[in-house]
Amino acid sequence: MLDIAASHIVRIHINRVAINSPNPTTGEALYALADIKQHERLYREGAGDEEDERIPRDDTPIHLTQDQHFYSQKVFDILVNGDDHEIDTKQITYVRVVDLYLGQGGKPSNEYLVKYSHGPVENPSGTLAPGQKVKVKDGMRFRVAGTGES
Repeated sequence: MLDIAASHIVRIHINRVAINSPNPTTGEALYALADIKQHERLYREGAGDEEDERIPRDDTPIHLTQDQHFYSQKVFDILVNGDDHEIDTKQITYVRVVDLYLGQGGKPSNEYLVKYSHGPVENPSGTLAPGQKVKVKDGMRFRVAGTGES
């Protein structure tokens, strides 16, 4: 645990609201300070072309700078061939689903058949083809199968 007595207070911005926080702090403390809901994740804005940094919801030490900006974003829990994945976009592409499948040890192939179910009203079930994307919701299920040899 961090020694809060040794810290000093800095002003940061979370979701466009100025907040005073001890520095250093923890990810868990930042989530609590800004009342970030369970199905949301907190990100620190990167400078220029840098990727935004996802802040873990735990005791990892976080060092802050004055007027640093953070934002929260909803995440969706989906299943790809029965394995849980968390994504932070409202839509998912064919390529991203296949990448998740391959990342969990899926068998490489020249082509893939991607089917989905338990989707939102706009696309409750169907087949996702190369170049396409679909809206996602919590609990959405994807099934990926190779259709050709690699």
